[in-house]
Amino acid sequence: MFMKINAGLATMASDATTLISQGTELSGDISFSGTLEILGTVKGNIVSEQTDARVRVLNGGSVEGDIKAAIIVVNGSIKGNIVALDRLCLEPNCTVSGNIIYSNMEMQTGAQLIGSCNYQQMTPPKEVASQTPARSEKVKEIRNNNQQALDKQWQ
Repeated sequence: MFMKINAGLATMASDATTLISQGTELSGDISFSGTLEILGTVKGNIVSEQTDARVRVLNGGSVEGDIKAAIIVVNGSIKGNIVALDRLCLEPNCTVSGNIIYSNMEMQTGAQLIGSCNYQQMTPPKEVASQTPARSEKVKEIRNNNQQALDKQWQ
């Protein structure tokens, strides 16, 4: 069975696994959370900013577009650029035609890449999150001091 889906922007908001099965062709950009597994064909960009988002292009699956996610595992075909925010694994049956930006990459024997690989140290989300409460406390302190100064003026 062959199914063709056209989407301007498909959004998948659960933390579950979403499968684009063999014989399915999706045309349009995808924004998702959780895990996205591709056995069919995607013609469009795939993006997730979540720290645990995972894209798996399985053997027989293909993507014609850019992919940006935390964890990307490729054993199919990609014609586009890849930005792996955490980890990238190029498995034995993969073919990638495009540039790669990564912080951790594994390339297994048999994987094919036509393009450049650029290492970029990504800021771990945990470090950013740990700085946020300190800033929030400082903002609260400044607001309290300003409120106390205003209260003194009105007394």
